[in-house]
Amino acid sequence: MSTATEIKLLTLLNVSAVKRPRELDLPGGHRGSPSFSKTPSLVLESEDGQEPSKKRRKSVVFGGEVGPSGSTFGKKGKGKAKKVEISETNGIEDSAKDVIVNGNGEGNGNEGVFEEDEESGDENESSSSAINDMFNLHFGANPPILTKEAVNMAEEHKWKSERKMLKGFGRVVELSTGSAVAVPADVRTRITPSIASALKASSSSAPLLSTSLSYLGTYKDLYLHSLDGEADGSETQIVGEQKEAMRKAAVVHALNHVLKTRRRIIRNNEKLAHAASSDNPSSIPEPPRDQSFTRPKVLLLLPFRSLALHYIKTHLLPLAPTGTQIENQRPFLTSFSLPEGEEDPLASSSASKDFPVDHLVNFKGNSDDNFRFGIKFTRKAWRIVMPPANEEKLLDCDILVSSPLGFKMAAEKEDSTDLLSSIEVLITDGLDTMAMQNWDHVQFIFNNMNKIPKSPHGCDFSRVKPWYLDQQAQYLRQTILLSRYDTPESRALFNRHCHNLQGKIRLERTDYEGVLGRVRSGVRQVFERIDLEGPKALSGQAAVEEVDTRLEWFTKKTIPALLRSAISRQNTLIIVPSYFDFVRLNNYLRKNDVFTYASISEYSSNAEISKARTLFFKGKKSFLILTERFHFYRRYKIRGAKTLVFYSLPDHAQFYSEFLNTPFLGSKGQGEVEVDEAEVSSRVLFSRFDALKLERVVGSVNSRRLLTNGEGRFEFI
Repeated sequence: MSTATEIKLLTLLNVSAVKRPRELDLPGGHRGSPSFSKTPSLVLESEDGQEPSKKRRKSVVFGGEVGPSGSTFGKKGKGKAKKVEISETNGIEDSAKDVIVNGNGEGNGNEGVFEEDEESGDENESSSSAINDMFNLHFGANPPILTKEAVNMAEEHKWKSERKMLKGFGRVVELSTGSAVAVPADVRTRITPSIASALKASSSSAPLLSTSLSYLGTYKDLYLHSLDGEADGSETQIVGEQKEAMRKAAVVHALNHVLKTRRRIIRNNEKLAHAASSDNPSSIPEPPRDQSFTRPKVLLLLPFRSLALHYIKTHLLPLAPTGTQIENQRPFLTSFSLPEGEEDPLASSSASKDFPVDHLVNFKGNSDDNFRFGIKFTRKAWRIVMPPANEEKLLDCDILVSSPLGFKMAAEKEDSTDLLSSIEVLITDGLDTMAMQNWDHVQFIFNNMNKIPKSPHGCDFSRVKPWYLDQQAQYLRQTILLSRYDTPESRALFNRHCHNLQGKIRLERTDYEGVLGRVRSGVRQVFERIDLEGPKALSGQAAVEEVDTRLEWFTKKTIPALLRSAISRQNTLIIVPSYFDFVRLNNYLRKNDVFTYASISEYSSNAEISKARTLFFKGKKSFLILTERFHFYRRYKIRGAKTLVFYSLPDHAQFYSEFLNTPFLGSKGQGEVEVDEAEVSSRVLFSRFDALKLERVVGSVNSRRLLTNGEGRFEFI
């Protein structure tokens, strides 16, 4: 019997069990169904799991969500006149106004001003506000877009593309299945009043923020890169307006999603509780399909603790309503900041002169890449669940924040990825940095997203939405990807793991200027195209074959050409982006003993780095080989090089200009040295698989010429 069949059978058993009156006895008060007897026996528990005092207001434990029993639902004359207190929703009221964002991604028509809806916040399935709310339309029990035809097209990757202009961000490619139900123009995503008031109080209603919210409110997938000129290493500003607006909007959108999910469940709890306490057994409704396997709904995937601190401290905590307690805030700030008494070397005034802007942004503060924690929202408090929290504690959270390494290590230790089973909004920021860490960890998380959990964790299957049981949550999950620049790895995530039937949008830039203008005039730059030959050149195996072809090209053509010149046979720096290629090249050179060289990688010790740099600078080693990841983390200025060879172009375009400017740099404090530009040159190997890198280095116009021209050798001076 398959897993899906077993779960469906369990669902039927749960539904039949719920219809019979029974006593409730839940040890943990976490998840379960209430008794429908005429005199129900309810489990009363506080937020920390302890039995409350008799004077404390009673709570109903149902389906994993705690709600008040003192609801006005079903009482004459009290449905609208009196405000309903709702547990665990930060005081959101039934009669409160909802801020709305147009569901078609065009904002409210008045950018920068949050429009408010006069309708009631009631979210009954038949109410007009529920029908016109994108949240209910997309994540309801029966989403209209979840059709068999659309699912088949997504599985077969048959997306229809259309190029558009995205206001505030530029040219994009929008992908859709073509069979998705069109969203009416009046469908809007409402923002809960507590969030809207916090935004207004903090003067955060900037036009670009409002625009970003309108795009996220469509619940489409987004892949945004090259914002604020970061792709080519622009140093105009440390924190770009576009990226910060999108970060703020993503946090607002995620929090809004969590609060609305909690509000829907709690209101259903109230209705069922009142029906259970009535004298008419026929008034007992069917259990609503409003839940998932586990509680966490949002995953925020980040590369460093410093960025996690920025998200929580700068963007999330200011959204807390007045009077909300932030539990464990001090331990969190201590753990994610630098240790007490330790000074940040990148925070000094001299650091801005020694290091580029992107390095300061990445590594200022606590750059530890191993962390995992959660955030739980209750009626009176926001609780940060800190390490060493295990899976069971994090299952009680609403938002998970983790690094790829931190999550994978914990998942392997616990032998479980159940925390990912019910993620509905996935925000990944810093894909470019994650590629410099370990991309396998990122793939591990995406490969295990929205799988059926190994353990039920007390889940009430009678209230689980059908598309969770049918393993179709991946077709509704919204994924937001943010990167400094576009890479094939990030494109693969977007193409292979983003199946949102609502559609997905990828930013497309065709106006790169390149970084050649930052290289000194007179430096000779040679670009050699590696053309693949044979029957596999146009097949799916071409990318695999390209790895071997590049090594053969470098060893049989590039190295002999370097050794023939009196200048390039010494003081030559070879930059290898991939550590895999670095190892292969090292093995070849050691075996064939072609020339004397030293090598440095991101795994080299300080002693090995110092020795290799010294030998190369003094001319005792003619060649020095280093990796792009080493330069990414250390940003050392390698002196003594006059010929620079790029085994493949670096992902970071600014690295190219930085390396070509190192021959003119003197030792620390000496400034520049007198070097004839004619003595400095570079050789670059590239293929059609380096199109994204090439475009950022030479510019969009030159890139098309280099890739399509019949000649395979090009020079820039």
